[in-house]
Amino acid sequence: MGETVDGEGRAMVNDGGAGVCGAASAPPTGDAEANVVAAGAPPAGAGDGMSVSVLVPTYNRANYIGECLDSLLAQTEPALEIIVIDDGSEDGTADLLRAYGERIRYVRKDNGGKPSAVNLGLALARGQLIWIFDDDDVALPDAIASRVAALRARPDAGFVFSPHYYGSDDAQGRIVRGRPHVVPAYGDDRFFAELMKGCFFHLATALVRAEVYREVGGFDAELLSSEDYDMQLRLARHCPAVFSPAPSFIFRQHGGLRGAKAIRYAGRQRASVFRRFDQRVGRKLRATLALGDYLVPRQAGALAAEATRQALLARMVVMGSKGCIAELFDDLRTLLGSPGRDDVLHEHEAASVTAAICTGYAGEACRAEWAEFMREVATLKRYAAGNAAIRALARGFYRMARGYPGSFALRAARLRAAAQLHLSALRVAGVRDVT
Repeated sequence: MGETVDGEGRAMVNDGGAGVCGAASAPPTGDAEANVVAAGAPPAGAGDGMSVSVLVPTYNRANYIGECLDSLLAQTEPALEIIVIDDGSEDGTADLLRAYGERIRYVRKDNGGKPSAVNLGLALARGQLIWIFDDDDVALPDAIASRVAALRARPDAGFVFSPHYYGSDDAQGRIVRGRPHVVPAYGDDRFFAELMKGCFFHLATALVRAEVYREVGGFDAELLSSEDYDMQLRLARHCPAVFSPAPSFIFRQHGGLRGAKAIRYAGRQRASVFRRFDQRVGRKLRATLALGDYLVPRQAGALAAEATRQALLARMVVMGSKGCIAELFDDLRTLLGSPGRDDVLHEHEAASVTAAICTGYAGEACRAEWAEFMREVATLKRYAAGNAAIRALARGFYRMARGYPGSFALRAARLRAAAQLHLSALRVAGVRDVT
């Protein structure tokens, strides 16, 4: 597992959710909403409970949203409606959107961030299926048709997801399709557990049953970034998913500004913004999930001693992936001090400790707060297996230095971190371990 980022700048696992949420906003009245006219072919699934509402939240995206909407209007199976929620744009977005007339539902609101815009769209949507789509991306023509077919074949699934392509701008600013994003294959039993460790599919590929969104609640309005990932986790915890192998859209890579007005940031800042908000997502998971929810398969109720240790290891890796280093060490100390365990760190336990440092944002978070990290390391020395645990942490930094992406300076920093941890372990005398 690795400390890599996807094209959006989010840390992902490289091994190759019900919770507190914002309430949905009330529908607007009066002049805030444009009328809707169905045009062309009948909407997808209109007669069998599979009609689609597309929600497009937007903010200051006049340069891209036209290409986005044109792709949605060109679907081989049309949507019931395309609802564009303008989150208080200050450029020419509003004028451009009004030019689409009755082909879209245009709603304008004061700026509050994407979660509040999507929640408003959810309150307005009339379709049985919901597709939330970003304003700078481009849908492929069969995106609705292929995913509706997948949901028809799996009536037990609450949502469908798919691969996508990465894309870039040509000289005229039009999108050019690039490489595909390959989605790993996980069975229903592992899907939620793996998603907690890293975001491996894009919410814009998901077509979700409207009743599922009603059941899990609206988007968390406190998350001005990572709100999609938070929702993906809540969906995955709530219901099964089905995979559609046909890519559904092109994810535009660009360096322009993005995010809510309150946290507007450039493309080069994406990773740091995502790390900050993914940390909040990790702490939400910890606050809302039972320890047994981290197991595969999930277990309810009181856990036996061995199951408790396995769940602590699993949660430790999840906390590491979100950059929640204090919580990672809390789980590690609980494991090392658990009643009835012997004085060694077993091979599978050491492997999990190493993985916790190599997953998602863990390594970056440790380096950012190195003094605090080393204080946490020092607390392990009171345990019989503390030596082995510190060495397992060091192996994580060695692994990243040897085989993970990064500049020469970054690799050197990882090697220095590993060496410092090994020296710390050597200062712990008289401890038995099996690593």
